Amino acid sequence: MDNYSIIKNTMIYEHIKDYLPVIPILELKKGEYLFRADRASDTLFYIFEGVIKVENISYNGKKLIVDIIDADNFAGPISSIHNADFQCSGVAETKSKVLVLKKSLMDELMQNDEFLVLFYQKTSKRVYMMYKNILARSLFGENEIMAHYILRHSSGGVFKYKSIYNICENLGISRRGIYNILYRFEEAGCIEKLDSGYRILDRGYLERVAEQMIKFMKNSEDEL
Repeated sequence: MDNYSIIKNTMIYEHIKDYLPVIPILELKKGEYLFRADRASDTLFYIFEGVIKVENISYNGKKLIVDIIDADNFAGPISSIHNADFQCSGVAETKSKVLVLKKSLMDELMQNDEFLVLFYQKTSKRVYMMYKNILARSLFGENEIMAHYILRHSSGGVFKYKSIYNICENLGISRRGIYNILYRFEEAGCIEKLDSGYRILDRGYLERVAEQMIKFMKNSEDEL
């Protein structure tokens, strides 16, 4: 499917169709940065294909995954619109394509009430999800967080993952901490190591460990 056909199916299309000839399209390979915390910019982006991972690096070098944004959503330094700076970077989690919405165009689009509703609906929802995920890291212990993550990312009774490093990024738990938790779950007989992940032997055990977090995260579309 060509770019125009994909863009035509997005929620933003009706608002930007007349501007399409002057809106740049940026294509990213997996791992390429869309925007960086150390490069001030007021340009926003609209993802129409792919996934962008938003990350923050602490002063001591610890990486925190703040958000994962899929297609048909805004990305970029959105906090700047509210005179805030979250010092986040966006990197392509997959091969991605985005519309480049320069400030001059955004200023013009923001004069349209229907566009304003779309913009704030999408961005406020993302902020709510980010806040809830980050709050969960403070409210719950690492065992609860990991049990919840396993349950959320299992299919057919098997928990598969890209790498331990990827889990560390997403949950904010150290590599050593992840291995210790998985070992304890194995010792408890609720999971079994496979070549490409873990087989869940006792789902009820994990659900009991993560019970309070499951209740807290209920109704959230995007969770840890």
